Amino acid sequence: MIAVNLRPALTSVPTVVVQIQEEFGWNSATAGLLTTLPVVMMGLFALVVPALAQRVGRTRTVTIALVVLTIAIGMRAFAVQGTVLLFSAALAGIGIALATGLVPGLVREQMPNAMGKATGAWTSSLMGGAAIASAITVPLALWWGSWQLALAVWAIPGAIALVVWQLAERTTVQHVRPATLVRLRELPWRNRTAWALTAFLTINSIVFYSALAWIAPSYAERGWSQTDAGWLFAVFAVAQVTSALTLPAISHRIVHRRTLFASTIFMTVLTLLCIAWVPDFAPPLVLFGLGYFLSGGFAMSLGLLSDLSPNAAAAARLTAMAFFVTYLIAASGPFIAGTIYDAFDSWAMIFTLIAIICSAQFIAIVPLKKGAVVA
Repeated sequence: MIAVNLRPALTSVPTVVVQIQEEFGWNSATAGLLTTLPVVMMGLFALVVPALAQRVGRTRTVTIALVVLTIAIGMRAFAVQGTVLLFSAALAGIGIALATGLVPGLVREQMPNAMGKATGAWTSSLMGGAAIASAITVPLALWWGSWQLALAVWAIPGAIALVVWQLAERTTVQHVRPATLVRLRELPWRNRTAWALTAFLTINSIVFYSALAWIAPSYAERGWSQTDAGWLFAVFAVAQVTSALTLPAISHRIVHRRTLFASTIFMTVLTLLCIAWVPDFAPPLVLFGLGYFLSGGFAMSLGLLSDLSPNAAAAARLTAMAFFVTYLIAASGPFIAGTIYDAFDSWAMIFTLIAIICSAQFIAIVPLKKGAVVA
């Protein structure tokens, strides 16, 4: 229930971004901030999560996350000014960060013998929420005649998740607080494997959030209707659910894990080049492939946050470092892509550059061999 609510705040916006730009007179760079701001907050608050969980407990930290996220999304019903929408985006990023930062440590501590399956279940639920939001937001906006209400409706599942969380955790007393507090100086800054995983996550996230922001607008501007572009974006999100259910478990079992990672990188680059240069070639198939392989790599790397850590405390340290670096750097992707598009008016250039960035993951996977440990 929690995971389902961690992406609609992001994936619902790109499907109606053309309407938002028309109403507020924004260029592409400013519209890119709607994806950049929450990702910046996700990076900054990755370091806050361990301290907050130590002070108030995990259960209350998740409660705070859901309250913040629900309020942030609900504010969009009143977004008659662009500043309200931008503030909502930043606040949503804080809620997402607070919930996301606790997961790898919990998986490592409570489900050590099923880390691949647990990560897959969490990630597929997360991507499922993303797919539903991206598919339904445009029809709701057309039905109600208001993109504001269509965006704000995703506060409802957040409120439901908050109630379910309270009911599920009211009798739980174990694992209330992390055993140790994660401090900035104690993060694995000098560990080569930690930096390799962080680099992979960072590059993957730059590609993901740039694609997230601009896939739907790029197809809308190249001849697809806004509704059809939204459905294509939903195909991209549905593929992420499929990959999350399959690839993390496979990665956890196979011996040659880096070969699987390399395959996802190659296919992601190929699909990005298809979007850049042959956008009319089987778009549903291309976008399904992009979503499957790009998010499959991300889901597998999330599993490594637990798999590479000998205990829950180590997983918390690695997670804090990886998310802090990843999201702060990846946040620039949508804004820079929007700026480049404003300057050159070329979707082919945008997606070719994203493909080149994606290929840098080949270097990052070299140290991620079986048996590596980040203490």
